[in-house]
Amino acid sequence: MPITRRQVLALGALSAAVATAGVGGTVASWWGQPPGAPLQHLSAGEAAFIRALAEVAYPATAAIPVGAAALGLDVFLDDAMGALPGTPRKLVKLLLNALDAWPVPRRFGTFSTLSVEDRLAVMDHLQNHWNPQIRQGTSSLLLLIGMGYCTHPQVSPFFSRWHGCGYGR
Repeated sequence: MPITRRQVLALGALSAAVATAGVGGTVASWWGQPPGAPLQHLSAGEAAFIRALAEVAYPATAAIPVGAAALGLDVFLDDAMGALPGTPRKLVKLLLNALDAWPVPRRFGTFSTLSVEDRLAVMDHLQNHWNPQIRQGTSSLLLLIGMGYCTHPQVSPFFSRWHGCGYGR
């Protein structure tokens, strides 16, 4: 039995509908995630992503021997999200989930489950992506995490000495 043009078109439309429903379902599940135990706004998965991103974005160096991995920057971001109204807060959560899922097709794991080397490669890819919205979303998130890192009580004395001010929170 030969396949007709009409059948090919119907199969293509069905494939597009299934893909759209899958993406829509995924986004809907990200949109309404409940917060994790001690946090007010972030889910446990979103908090894990923030910790994983902070670890590769702000590692310990010779100049500042305190890395961001164990500073609880997920709690900082959770507190900052308390100042946002409902829809912008949900959009930030959507960004967190989308960036965490970004490496799944190529690296077969979420950002928060990858090795440090793979996370560095993914972060570099996101920061240099051809799409400006992806670059800007990544940069904005790194800026927010960086604000928490730079003002953390274990890190702010280093910046205070450099800038001669009462830096910190």
